[in-house]
Amino acid sequence: MNSFSRHKVIIWILAGSLIITLSILGSLIYHTWAEPEELIGKAACSTSCMMLFDELDLDEAQHEEIEKILDHYKDTSATLITELRQRRLALMEELQNDDPDSLRIFLLSERLGAIQVRMTKQATSQYLQIRAICKPGQRQKLSNVYCDLFGCSRVKMGKGQGQGQHRNRREGK
Repeated sequence: MNSFSRHKVIIWILAGSLIITLSILGSLIYHTWAEPEELIGKAACSTSCMMLFDELDLDEAQHEEIEKILDHYKDTSATLITELRQRRLALMEELQNDDPDSLRIFLLSERLGAIQVRMTKQATSQYLQIRAICKPGQRQKLSNVYCDLFGCSRVKMGKGQGQGQHRNRREGK
């Protein structure tokens, strides 16, 4: 009788475990197939892109125009970023060599600088095209977004401000 009761308890525990396991499996299947994906429309826009749209409070026409501008630059910027990463990796590999070649380091540094120049020109061109779409009240916000993206302090625009700030250090000596 004692072994009969023990087997009965084990069967009930196994049955309960089976029911719980099937419930979990059913929930997983339901949530995987029945729930709609929320990020379908937002996948094309990066974090900086969303920050731009949120900050500027664009109307529908502006939003479409800016999306066209961003799409135009997407492929070339991706190519430049990939090339920049490859050059940086090559530079680091050369720097880690036991006997680094200073000429190769110089050439890699020059190529990195050229890529950075192309990226900066592209970003400024993109900025100017977006700025042309913006209303006067949105232009300062756009400038602030680009300052944040470039990692510089925000610029205060106004008459007389910003003039004479880029003097040569040797002028005052």
